Amino acid sequence: MCAALAAAALLAGLTACQSGSVTDNANTYVQGLLDASYLGEISTDYLKVTEYAGREAAEADYESYMAQEAEDLLSYLIVSKPTQAVTQRAQEVIRAIYSHAQYTVAPAEELENGDVTVDVTISPMEFPSLLSDEELLEIRDQLYQAAGVRSDDTSGLTDEEYQALNEEYANALLDRIEAQLPQLVYGKSLTIPLQLENKGGYYSLEETGLQAVDLVMLDYSGQFA
Repeated sequence: MCAALAAAALLAGLTACQSGSVTDNANTYVQGLLDASYLGEISTDYLKVTEYAGREAAEADYESYMAQEAEDLLSYLIVSKPTQAVTQRAQEVIRAIYSHAQYTVAPAEELENGDVTVDVTISPMEFPSLLSDEELLEIRDQLYQAAGVRSDDTSGLTDEEYQALNEEYANALLDRIEAQLPQLVYGKSLTIPLQLENKGGYYSLEETGLQAVDLVMLDYSGQFA
């Protein structure tokens, strides 16, 4: 999760060769990066202050980021060897989850050393409000019992039978998550400072801050509730 957002920021660095103040451009950049990464909303102003060659490159980064997030979601749900159909379904669900992301970007501040800092305040999306660990295990056990096997022993199934059961399990979890989205709960708001380091011809977002943003935005464990 964290690496994907950091990679997007690296590819879309804030260029210093733009009109307007560096703080205004920094705000446009950070707001644009978050909107592009989590919502798939790519503004013209964002593209102007970045090193992207065009909108298609930014859209490709969003697709790559959502694919990674979907992979992380399936891993969290203990779905092994997902089919292409399950992977596509997971991408649809993760997009739907992130469409509910809530964050605000405060006015940027230029530091004495030429770096720029921007505070981002996030309302963490609490994943347990969509699917608790208990519900996950209950769904798994019900499906496996209906198939006549134990969840910890599938040795009696053929590869085809196991794949079909695994797909049914994955879709049941994804359906439950999607159905619960109207009841999504947010945790306590957290403010994370993002620092853009002045590299001369461009500004580079410090990776630690981006990792914190990604960790807080979708709170799988409920630690920020």
